[in-house]
Amino acid sequence: MNNKEKGNKGEKLAARYLKLKLYKILETNYRKKTGEIDIIAKKGDQTVFVEVKYRSSDAMGLPREAVNLFKQRQIKRTAMLYIMEKHIEDTPIRFDVIEILGKDIEHIKNAF
Repeated sequence: MNNKEKGNKGEKLAARYLKLKLYKILETNYRKKTGEIDIIAKKGDQTVFVEVKYRSSDAMGLPREAVNLFKQRQIKRTAMLYIMEKHIEDTPIRFDVIEILGKDIEHIKNAF
């Protein structure tokens, strides 16, 4: 399985997990010149921007460690474009990371 296939698998697992936790999935793979957001979801009145990181083992470190400062800035810039595009400037937002390591899923709320 190549990295793109692993990423797609991880994003599908994360979306399924969020749906089970009663999140409404608004967008997947939202792309702009500034970057990509894996999942945009809604829970209550809050819009949640989710970065999904999937690895089969921790040999290269934990998946969450790949969400470095550069990646966080890309996600925030892209989220601002989404917010302006959808006219939801007054909506509370949150940035989460869903880490999938093998078969274990960890949802890190307010990750950055």
